Amino acid sequence: MDSKIVQVALNGLENILRHGEQESKQNGIGVNPYCARIEEAYGLDKIEILQSHENQEIYQKAFDLIEHYFGVEEEDANIVPQVDENEQQFVFQQQEAPMEGFQL
Repeated sequence: MDSKIVQVALNGLENILRHGEQESKQNGIGVNPYCARIEEAYGLDKIEILQSHENQEIYQKAFDLIEHYFGVEEEDANIVPQVDENEQQFVFQQQEAPMEGFQL
């Protein structure tokens, strides 16, 4: 694919996302409506693929778009193991296994 076409498309996408961000701030909804639409159309997957593009400018633009508009995921507290400050080790919870074995 021609690098210039990809750069123009990414610039257009950035303008759309920037407009959605401004719109969400004005309306007080707090969520960019265009981010959800891009994700629904598998656009985020395509942008992620562009992060492995040979052209450094395309890689950087794709990275910046993801980081700025889609990179707001918070860690789930249940997934991250706790750290024992004294031992400086991770503390994992024991899973309770049935004493009788598995039942169908």
